[in-house]
Amino acid sequence: MTSVFRGKARVCVPLFAVVLLTAGCDDERKSDKASSGVSDVKDKASACVKALRLVELVPDPKKAEDYEKKGEDLRKLSEHVRDRDAAKAIREVAHQYGMARVEAARDFGRVAAWVKQTASNIKVLKEVCT
Repeated sequence: MTSVFRGKARVCVPLFAVVLLTAGCDDERKSDKASSGVSDVKDKASACVKALRLVELVPDPKKAEDYEKKGEDLRKLSEHVRDRDAAKAIREVAHQYGMARVEAARDFGRVAAWVKQTASNIKVLKEVCT
């Protein structure tokens, strides 16, 4: 009779080990799915690094076409930033960059005001990011 139990024990122990090893797999898949949604949301530090790489500290209205693309990239980035202050600062710079072509087409006084406001928004972005 003991030989019957020993045979079952030999089968049960490896089977039990497999059940234990795979028990967390479903939970891990669930956490991977949850974290994949979170990965779209940038933390403040990584968003700031990306934003500051896109901006130029001395804005040049002659680069209006480049700034429109940068503005679009910054706008998309701001939509995925969890930190409200950082998202707002990134949106402000994105807006200024989006206005580059409009301001460049206007008179010199408007361009100077655009450069000043853009530089101010970049300064705010730097302050929020530090």
